Amino acid sequence: MDKPRYDADKDESRHGATYPDDCLKMARNQGWDLKRVEKSKIDILKFDCIFKGKTEFPRDYHDTDGED
Repeated sequence: MDKPRYDADKDESRHGATYPDDCLKMARNQGWDLKRVEKSKIDILKFDCIFKGKTEFPRDYHDTDGED
């Protein structure tokens, strides 16, 4: 991902993916509205999935981030 995750001016978020089909899976699994898929400049995550609005993955159960 070579751009900010959330663009408030456009009200869209990006998440990196290895394949374009991964963007469709993210949209379906998270209930997000996929606007488009763009090529990225990153070798591993070769695509940016562009979603409508501010999208974040739910926190992992084990991710306490210093909280008890």
